Amino acid sequence: MDVNKFGCFLSERRKELKMTQKDLATEIQVTDKAVSKWERGLGFPDINTIEPLADVLNVSIIELMKSERANENVSIDETVVEDVFDIATKEVERKQTKILIILVITTFLCTLVEILQSIDWNVKELTMTAAIPYTALIPGFVTIIVSIIYKLKGEKTGNLIAIGVCMIIIPIILLLGVFLVLGLLTG
Repeated sequence: MDVNKFGCFLSERRKELKMTQKDLATEIQVTDKAVSKWERGLGFPDINTIEPLADVLNVSIIELMKSERANENVSIDETVVEDVFDIATKEVERKQTKILIILVITTFLCTLVEILQSIDWNVKELTMTAAIPYTALIPGFVTIIVSIIYKLKGEKTGNLIAIGVCMIIIPIILLLGVFLVLGLLTG
């Protein structure tokens, strides 16, 4: 699928129906900025939006995916369907990657804050209590639980369990590293 061809087709079809971007956006429950983005060739609609978009534009899903009007004998082109699924899969993977990055950064920051709070910044000597940063471990456990639930439902989880385990191990390694550094500073 060509994003620019899709955008031109969407714009032309919308104008043929005498709709504004806002009208179309309201019909399919997205923002007019999203419609503008699609028409300018800066992206595709979410997979869940394709069917309502085709309905509003009075075209078939295949016509929408091919970005052209078809003859009376519309045949399903398997490559178009595969393209749609590829785009949807990539979009989901992109969103999941963002979520995982946020979880990992959150885990690291929670660990760091909790470790810094456990250090007794006394002028005479630095001391630290042996506290495992439990709040930093929570995102790791949540990630593992979510991945197990997905697996039980038969959905793909990729390496989500491994990432969850890493999110549990990172705070412990960071804690041990701080103990080691403080030991070297005070010893």
